[in-house]
Amino acid sequence: MTSPAIDRAARRAVWEALSTLFLDSDVAVSREHRAAVLAASPYQIDEIEAILAREVSPVLVWNLMSPAGEWAGFDLDELERRIDELTGRSAFVGRALGRLMVLRSDEWSGTRDAIAAARARADLSSATRSAAPGRSDR
Repeated sequence: MTSPAIDRAARRAVWEALSTLFLDSDVAVSREHRAAVLAASPYQIDEIEAILAREVSPVLVWNLMSPAGEWAGFDLDELERRIDELTGRSAFVGRALGRLMVLRSDEWSGTRDAIAAARARADLSSATRSAAPGRSDR
């Protein structure tokens, strides 16, 4: 079982990567980096999507509706604090808006595809290394 401290560190990396979807800028520019971070995480794509929908989106979706939203990046400690405090109606509304605005977006679809491609490349690379001539894993 993963320790809570290790899981929290992995979760923070995922939160930070997913937060780039909510910037008031061209988020496609950060897709490759976002996908690499998410692909390296211990979470499956459906778990990442649940983290996006249940944790990150309710906190940050409001930035997408602001006329002068954050464009450079979110403070990770503040994001973590706000995620830890999620409760009630605002979380429900934020989740609903996030599903409409982010989970159905072309950018999230592209990110999902990029995560799958990065993991497939990593699996292929690992399989190729272990099948190299003269290599014995015994």
